[in-house]
Amino acid sequence: MGFATATPAFANGPEIFGHGARSAALARADIAEGDPTDTQNPAFAASPGVRLRLGYGYGAMLLSLNGADAGVADVSGIDFAAQVGADITPSVRAGLLLAVHLPDTSLATIAFRPGTEPQFPLYESALQRTAADLGAALRYRWISIGGGVVLGLRVAGDGTSFDVEQDAAGTHGDAAAYVELPYAVAPLAGLRLNLGRLAIGAAFRGAMAVDMQLDNVTRVALTENPLNGTTTVKVSGSSGFDPARLSAGAAVSIGAGFVAYAAMEVAFYSAAPPPVADVAFDVRLGTIPSLREVRFIEPRFRTTLSPRIALEVRRPAPSKPVELGEGFGDPSKSSPKTPSEARDAPDPPWRWAVRGGYVLAPSPVPAQTGFTSYADATRHGISLGGGYNLGRTLGVDLSLSLAAQAHILESRLEQKPIAALPHASYEVSGFLLHGAASLEGAWR
Repeated sequence: MGFATATPAFANGPEIFGHGARSAALARADIAEGDPTDTQNPAFAASPGVRLRLGYGYGAMLLSLNGADAGVADVSGIDFAAQVGADITPSVRAGLLLAVHLPDTSLATIAFRPGTEPQFPLYESALQRTAADLGAALRYRWISIGGGVVLGLRVAGDGTSFDVEQDAAGTHGDAAAYVELPYAVAPLAGLRLNLGRLAIGAAFRGAMAVDMQLDNVTRVALTENPLNGTTTVKVSGSSGFDPARLSAGAAVSIGAGFVAYAAMEVAFYSAAPPPVADVAFDVRLGTIPSLREVRFIEPRFRTTLSPRIALEVRRPAPSKPVELGEGFGDPSKSSPKTPSEARDAPDPPWRWAVRGGYVLAPSPVPAQTGFTSYADATRHGISLGGGYNLGRTLGVDLSLSLAAQAHILESRLEQKPIAALPHASYEVSGFLLHGAASLEGAWR
């Protein structure tokens, strides 16, 4: 049973592109103002009503090494989110959130390349796995706080075994696999201040990776075989590391239906483990192999700071500036009955929206000067999308959101100081293309 492979690896979705089409169209700058099902900030969940969101995203990973395809596989998956909230008192609201990302290919993907081979550690196994956010939020007047956990998967268990024996009945073999998928848990926290036309938000998401630790045991007991005995191969490592992230941002209702977003995200890549598996051999076959253990040093990635900006315009525009978080009219409200009610009534709900954003993501990978050949470059991400309010059907307010993204990697040349080192010179380039669609239903 093989978990450490050199096959083309996978990259992901939510932490690169966004969970849901609206967040993707805003380049994940929606830290201070978002939909109640948005995973950017768990504090958003403190909103009355029930909402369900279902979406799908696909990303083409067009990355190159020395002008040739790097073999990083495309990514795709389903995003689902559910939120429920209620007014506890006139000034207190509470809410719960469940958000799930389910890849198309597998529940969890683990892929390790040889340590000296050029590889894209940020995209080649980064979170191509099932993950879920569980959160709760509480709002008191203008302040909201939220918290919860991020759930992922690990690979553990007793590992695999293979036995070959010989007795009077002849030669026979037996094999067994004992693999478990326990949960990995990381913290989730958020804060939001609703100051009318200005909203301020901050969020923290803990680090996550698919950790693996398995033993592969082979036992051989054959007549007149000089290599009878037991071989144990211990494989351990972390695949698809996603760093802890601390984000802060603001949103401003400019007027005429325009909302501007800005955010900064700190990604703690400096805590990244080696993206290469550790392998240890325990051989008891009457001989000793020349290499019994392989370990790689820490990658020494750098913590990065990524600015994000976005703009959203909704039409029809409200007749006056509105408070963020209150929307542009509640479609569940009944029509005014009197001239006084008509004068004081909220504007009709927005029918359509256009969104766009930009992110500058510096590379955490330092210059390569030794045996490792990690590949990455500063990334510029441009996003564009929109939303359409489909209206109310059978008591459900339906809305559709679409998003498209293009991420361009700056060309980067790695030139190691010693020509005899593995892959002493290589050039990194490429781009990522991503599209997403989401349908949301709300019961208010």
